[in-house]
Amino acid sequence: MFLQVNNLSKKYDEKLVLENITFQQKEGEIISLIGTSGIGKSTLLKCLSGLTNINSGSVVLNGDKIHKQEASFRKIAYVFQESPLFPHINVIDNILFNLSEYDQEKLNHLLEKTEVKALVKRFPYELSGGENQRVAIVRSLIRNPDLLLLDEPFSNLDTVNKRYVKEIVFEIIKESNLTTIIVNHDIEESLEISDRIMIINNGIIESIDSPENIYKYPKNLSTAELFGDVTCISVDNQQKHIRPENIKIVKKSAYSVEIKNSHYLGEKYRVSAKLGNDIISLYHNSELKKGESLYIDFNKDDVLNF
Repeated sequence: MFLQVNNLSKKYDEKLVLENITFQQKEGEIISLIGTSGIGKSTLLKCLSGLTNINSGSVVLNGDKIHKQEASFRKIAYVFQESPLFPHINVIDNILFNLSEYDQEKLNHLLEKTEVKALVKRFPYELSGGENQRVAIVRSLIRNPDLLLLDEPFSNLDTVNKRYVKEIVFEIIKESNLTTIIVNHDIEESLEISDRIMIINNGIIESIDSPENIYKYPKNLSTAELFGDVTCISVDNQQKHIRPENIKIVKKSAYSVEIKNSHYLGEKYRVSAKLGNDIISLYHNSELKKGESLYIDFNKDDVLNF
């Protein structure tokens, strides 16, 4: 495997932040790190990059044991949520700072691809947030890293800029076959871009699997809720969990509901309905009237089993 992390643990004072983190990653694979705030995602990136020391464990990248190397010797690029540029030098000098050799053809390609070419003479204060992040990406990739670490790189961008910058960045990552780990709170984006998703909870890896398996077969309710709405239905005197999009309105079934309200979401309506003593959620393509009685049903295979 291209990246091998074995039993990596990290403490801050006496607090154990990461415990026996173990996983492997193939070359060119994109892994998204998902979890609630403060559970060790960014700490893991810092441990891999060498920005913080680990207490135990090992990290092997492209055949080299790197866990005892200084950060500057690791072939790892790190793009932060807000990637600082040197304010007193222009864009091209920021990109090439402290770089004695580089591939001019690759630089030209990156500048063209990211549309940074027109910005090379500007200074950081003249850049928008999206432009700043594109410059940071070029600065990272021209150094030919073995591993790219992205720590919520698009979270401060507006919706239009975010979509645009994300598409550019991941097109470059894919064409470069660049091994990448991204910390991400955008669940839809994680499902879209990732080869695998890693769920970290309380400092341990709770799940690591394909986006489809993580979404369809979550290990617990908290993981299921990270990836979208979950509603609870009583079936045979047992509480079952199912995603609202898998609940359908039918002509007749064993489940009769009373509509409580409908909220417009653009392409669909989010509907709250009373089923026995429970309030459930479902989606429908048109507004349903409050107080209306309808039947619902679902496929038993869509029930989430924890």
